[in-house]
Amino acid sequence: MHPATRVGVADSDGVMVRTPAPARAMLFLYWHSFANRVRSQAARVRSPRYLIAVALGALYLYWALFRNARMGAAPLAGILTSDITLGIASTASTLLLVSSARWWIFGADRSALAFTPSEVQFLFPAPVSRRGLIQTKLLRMQLAIFVNTIIFSVVFRGHAAQLATWERGLGWWMLFSTLAMHRVGASIVRANAVEHGNSGRRKALLPVVIFGSLIAAVVFGIVTEIPALRAAASGGIKSLVAGITLALDAPVPRYALFPARVLIDPIMNSGTPAWTLSALWSGLIVVGHYFWVVRLDASFEEAAMDATAARVERIQRVRSSQMGQARSKKGKLARVPSLSLSGRPEVAIAWKNLAAALRGGAWRSQLIMFVLGLTTLAVVTRSASSRAGDAFVGVTIGWGAMLLFLGPLWMRFDLRLDLPRLAVLKTYPLPGWRIVLAEIAAVTLLHSITVWSLMSVPVVMFIQDPQLFLESGATVPILVSIVVGVPAFNALMFTIQNGTALLFPAWVRLGTETRGFETMGQNLLTTGATTLVAAVALVFPVGLGALVLWFTNDWGGWSVLAATLLASGIIIAELWPVLHWLGTVFDDTDVNEVVGSA
Repeated sequence: MHPATRVGVADSDGVMVRTPAPARAMLFLYWHSFANRVRSQAARVRSPRYLIAVALGALYLYWALFRNARMGAAPLAGILTSDITLGIASTASTLLLVSSARWWIFGADRSALAFTPSEVQFLFPAPVSRRGLIQTKLLRMQLAIFVNTIIFSVVFRGHAAQLATWERGLGWWMLFSTLAMHRVGASIVRANAVEHGNSGRRKALLPVVIFGSLIAAVVFGIVTEIPALRAAASGGIKSLVAGITLALDAPVPRYALFPARVLIDPIMNSGTPAWTLSALWSGLIVVGHYFWVVRLDASFEEAAMDATAARVERIQRVRSSQMGQARSKKGKLARVPSLSLSGRPEVAIAWKNLAAALRGGAWRSQLIMFVLGLTTLAVVTRSASSRAGDAFVGVTIGWGAMLLFLGPLWMRFDLRLDLPRLAVLKTYPLPGWRIVLAEIAAVTLLHSITVWSLMSVPVVMFIQDPQLFLESGATVPILVSIVVGVPAFNALMFTIQNGTALLFPAWVRLGTETRGFETMGQNLLTTGATTLVAAVALVFPVGLGALVLWFTNDWGGWSVLAATLLASGIIIAELWPVLHWLGTVFDDTDVNEVVGSA
């Protein structure tokens, strides 16, 4: 029997009539699509390159998810059971509220509704109800959510023999599932509002008012406690965090954060008697979200079609170097520096990537807003108290360190963007290593400028209080060393990212297709693996730099700059043969190895 049909009832002549069975057809489609994908990926393991990667990846996953989880001193071991648990819950609840509000106020990413063109061709004309399409979309999200749940459960001290691990895992699943459904629902409602004009916008106004009021309540709770927060800031960062936690635990912000806090509680209460009640409340929110989303079936099909069309259009814009950004009414894009008619060809490749970031990536506007926001916060915190200013500097340093490691995952204006057009790249009259070098150089420059922008915080504070420069221990050589060392470190990180994409194009996400929060777990493991490779590459440069400082015993003078220059030079020396090797890999890579190459 065909998988898309089932035996139905007999007609008037007694002949059994087969009626459509869309659920079985979709199950057949997705199961065999998954099996074929696994089969094609497994076939690549016959290549020595992929075989070695599988072996190393298995060892890394074993260490990251199992061996490291059994260590008593694992990095995330005590976070959920420490004395700052209340502060973590309040902060996480606030972030969840802000993220959900962003989907309603500024618009959710329509990719949450998009289907692939083949799915549109097969499913939409089929006898599948709109509610069935929604359930299909939600079911497909569950695979990524399930993997994410496992990763987070194990990383946060998971152990299969402990009941608390299963309770915490269920809490993560409910959190991720609720956020996924909320994102889909917000996308449907906003798409419906656009389609129905004023009447639709009036219906979509209520959630905006509700979330705006909730955020206003949280801000009110913080503002009313400013005197107490100033006093708490004088006691250091720990005292300030405790003060913010108390401010968020006041009646008004506590009630505003209640829905988000309900989703966080099962994770925080795992292994305690309070888990059962908190899981019950969280489960009610999950079930409520499910029935809310499936009842939006009247608007889903049109919204999904529009989202699919928008995805196709965005891909076409990417291929025309617009990076997904629509042209203005005058038909122009953001202005970029002019390119000379003559010069080195690799400069043109780097210029192309810079133009993509300035145009479709909106990198320039984001950088301006970033610097203005940092400057404003620096002035406000320093004016509040010296302790608050010091705390903000500490936060800025932490954010800068995170940008160095996570930024290369976000900024993808390099081979990860261009590899789907490998056939075009191979027509360039350049050796492979020069193409690889140009792709990495442009994004390294962009991200270095982003990290350098964080220095606006100490600069503004030093201008406010010149004496602070002398008291802080910061020196001109240290600041110059930061400026010098950032590009070398970024070059290393982007070389690792681009090398991984070039060596394993079938296993790396290429292009600009965005993914939701449900893939955070995979990104966490990817970041860990990248950091591990970078740590190995930095052993020799950092070791020699430390020896220079040890011999000179000058930890704040120009010896710091000398050590940084030495370490940066060694990093470049390490990368030079790697770039030539990657160029050879680029030349030997067949176009058919890269999905979507055109």
